[in-house]
Amino acid sequence: MAEHDFIIDNGTGSAVRTDLNNLFQAIASNNSKSGALTTNYAYQFHVDTSDGNLKIRNAANNGYVTIGAVASTNLGLMPQAGGTFTGKVTHNYTSSLTIPTGTTAQRDGSPAVGMFRHNSTLNQFEGYNNGAWGAIGGGAGATGGGTDEVFFESDQAATTSYSISAGKNAHTVSPTINSGVTITVPSGAILVIL
Repeated sequence: MAEHDFIIDNGTGSAVRTDLNNLFQAIASNNSKSGALTTNYAYQFHVDTSDGNLKIRNAANNGYVTIGAVASTNLGLMPQAGGTFTGKVTHNYTSSLTIPTGTTAQRDGSPAVGMFRHNSTLNQFEGYNNGAWGAIGGGAGATGGGTDEVFFESDQAATTSYSISAGKNAHTVSPTINSGVTITVPSGAILVIL
C-alpha cells in the first residue's frame, strides 16, 4: 500500500531518491490505501483497500467516483459482448430498447425458457417457452377506425409450415395454404378456419 503527495521536495540525494521511490510505489500500487487519500488531484485513480474498489477522483476534485471491484473480472462490470445480470435491471428512458433480431435459422441452438427476440423471417416478435418458439403480440392485435378495436387482421396465405403451440388453440380466416406447406395441429388443440 502506498500514498504520496506527488511533490518531490528539495533535499539531499538520498532523501530525494527515497521520495522518488515512494512516489513510484504509489503509482505502481494505484495509490492504494484504506479510505480516501490525504492529497487528491482531479482524475486521480485510487484503490480503496477498505472496500476493494478502484475509484477515480471527480473533475471538481471534491469526491470519488467508484469504477468497480478490483477483485472481480472486468471490475465487476458487464462485458461488452455477453454477460449475465443477477439482479433486477431497470431501463429508465423514454425512447426504445433494441432487442436481438434475426432469421428463423438464426435462433439459439439451445434455447431456454424466457428468451425473447424479433424474427426477421416471420416479421414478428417471439419468445421461447414450453419447448417451442411462439409469437408475442404486435402483429395481429385488434384494430379499427378511431379508437375501435374490433377487427383482427391476418395474412391471406400460409407460405411457411407452422405448428400450433402445445396447449394452445388457433383461428384464422380463409387462408390459402401454399403447396408443400404443412399446418400441424397438436393433439388436444383446435384450429378454427372461418
